[in-house]
Amino acid sequence: MSEEINYRQLLQQQLVKIRKLEARLEQAEAARREPIAIVGMACRLPGGVESPESFWELMVKGVDATSEVPPDRWDVESLYDPAPEAKGRIRTRRGGFLKDVDRFDARFFSLSAHEAERMDPQQRLMLEVGWEALERAGYAVERSRRERVGVFVGVMGNDYGPLALEAVGGLEGIDPAYIGARANCAISGRLSYLFGFQGPSLVVDTACSSSMVAVHLACQSLRNGECAMALAAGVNLILSPETSVYLSCSGALSPDGRCKAFDASADGFGRAEACGVLVLKRLSEAKAQGDNILAVIRGSAVGHDGPSSSFTVPNGVAQQAVIRQALQGAGVAPAEVSYLEAHGTGTAMGDPIEVEAMWSVLKEGREGGESLWMGSVKTNVGYPEAASGVVGMMKVVLAMQHGRLPAHLHLKQPNPHIDWKGMGVRVPMELTAWEPTQGRRIAGVTSYGRTGTLAHVVLEEAPARAEEKREGERPEHVLVLSARDADALRVQVGRYARGLAEGGAALGDVCFTAATGRAHFEHRLAVVGGSAAQVRERLEAVASGKQTEGVVLGRTSPAPKVAFVFGASEPHAGMGRQLYETQPVFREAMDKCAEALKAVLEKPLVRVLYGPEAALLKEEGYGRAAVFAVQWALAQLWRAWGVKPRRVEGEGVGEDVAGVETGAFGLEEGLMRAVARGARPAKALNADEAEVCLEVVPPKPDRSEWTQVLETLSGLYVRGVEVDWAAYDAPYGRRRVVLPTYPFQRQRYWLLTPAAR
Repeated sequence: MSEEINYRQLLQQQLVKIRKLEARLEQAEAARREPIAIVGMACRLPGGVESPESFWELMVKGVDATSEVPPDRWDVESLYDPAPEAKGRIRTRRGGFLKDVDRFDARFFSLSAHEAERMDPQQRLMLEVGWEALERAGYAVERSRRERVGVFVGVMGNDYGPLALEAVGGLEGIDPAYIGARANCAISGRLSYLFGFQGPSLVVDTACSSSMVAVHLACQSLRNGECAMALAAGVNLILSPETSVYLSCSGALSPDGRCKAFDASADGFGRAEACGVLVLKRLSEAKAQGDNILAVIRGSAVGHDGPSSSFTVPNGVAQQAVIRQALQGAGVAPAEVSYLEAHGTGTAMGDPIEVEAMWSVLKEGREGGESLWMGSVKTNVGYPEAASGVVGMMKVVLAMQHGRLPAHLHLKQPNPHIDWKGMGVRVPMELTAWEPTQGRRIAGVTSYGRTGTLAHVVLEEAPARAEEKREGERPEHVLVLSARDADALRVQVGRYARGLAEGGAALGDVCFTAATGRAHFEHRLAVVGGSAAQVRERLEAVASGKQTEGVVLGRTSPAPKVAFVFGASEPHAGMGRQLYETQPVFREAMDKCAEALKAVLEKPLVRVLYGPEAALLKEEGYGRAAVFAVQWALAQLWRAWGVKPRRVEGEGVGEDVAGVETGAFGLEEGLMRAVARGARPAKALNADEAEVCLEVVPPKPDRSEWTQVLETLSGLYVRGVEVDWAAYDAPYGRRRVVLPTYPFQRQRYWLLTPAAR
């Protein structure tokens, strides 16, 4: 019998282990499939595009952003020859180009002019756009935090390195800073280093699918727990004629420098420059942390053409496999996809292969004849090569947010090699309403690398944001801005004034995002106001050089010390009422004092202060107890907001409060001393010990409590005192909102070759 019992126990133990293993496997599978939220994005694109908003405006207007090759790239006329057989020549004068690629804000990133000149401009571009993407996501870059943020950058070219080598005079001119000009790995590595990130940091080069593969790897890293947040990006600059010569002789470049995807006249593509950065987080965490979710990556897949008719010719069967794999990983049926952002190179051979491969998969389940929309952003901006995938994704995210599909350009005569009649595929020829399919908008984005690497991403529109119950609100707010120098701060003030004029976001959310979602620099400004209009008016006054109330402007001192100074004040009815009603920390402290005085005072202290028996405050015991309690509660509130004193002093009742704060005696004893003994002489404050003296005294009755508190908070911030802004806004259901990004103060940093000099 005992052997049977032991056997049963052993069996039960094994069953428990099996169930635990099954649960872990289920959790791992759920994590492997967890959607990834896009919580921020930023870009630089042809046509002067420097933000997602201007990108959308360009597409809505149907703009072809290509232009003549800028004269600072190369001698266009001497290299131009439309004949594809011409040796060492380029068959087009046109492409998509960025402005001011020679300019950079080196001081902002604490880089010397010597180092900035030797950095690949692609690297400099990634630093600025990466910073903007994080700001737009509402996350401050604090290098000291050393957060687990991953950086995944798609890049394939390096045109600056050879130019830099010639400019420094050959091999003898190479110095330690030269790595910035030549090593593509420095693009991701430099960003992680300067931003203080300790997640995976790598560069992906799979030719034109590089940035899409970077997105795929970033999603995997997030699901595997290697990082808590990731930047997935692509960058491409065209600084030398070498690649254009190669593409001309191989027949890839279009003579008119434009991408005419799906058109009968498609004869190659126009090269383009671009930089795009996506900020990614696991969807569950993005929801829990109140992020502004722009769209959701449901799934992705990467593969290779394998054998095809030639090394650079796409393989339709392989494309089908990658699309199908991405859909399966996303848990999405083919018929649920209502839009495809095609790779859309614009070649007579590549376009039909891609469309046929795509339709072979996505036609499944469209029994009701549901149409599939298809387009390519390359018809707007050109072919941004390594950045293509991210740029295409950004287009789709913007289209989902606006519920409209931008027009696909340059489609005059559909390619006769595509079976348009047999396929339920439609191309938007104008700005078109994008109706949800089965209640939601889902899209696929395809990217193809010239050497065979394929990638596909399945995107879904952002989930509806749950309305959080907001109880109460401050009657006034404080907006804090900062910059590296006074000029940048002045530009920042103007940007925020214009943003508030446009409206949209609640003032509390704007102030919360500006405080918690931005790094804080030495030149600072704090504005107190009760409405967006009032804050805007005060910002406009600052921008025009006028002095106005409610504004503190200055420059921080390094690590200022803070002293709490408690004093003797006349009590008055209702002092601290607004803070008691809205701030849990203040209320808890007041209630604690009232509880400690129950055996001493006949009437409850809080009821005396905020009820009908305020006349009792004229009695010394009640009055001193009230002044003590309000000062001590204020001290706890300041501490909760991150303001920690190096020293405390006091006089009168304030001396008793100071004694409790220093630990000389407990709260109950301090209250008894205050009630029983009254005023005593105050050990003068040593100015050498504290650079900032914070008077922790009850608010005056003739002004709003919040005005007084926020003006004090503004002064502390501008002086450089560290404030825990998240704790400051903890009682409110705040949301991150999109705000103006940092106004970089750029200068020219460019190594000149002897010929250019």
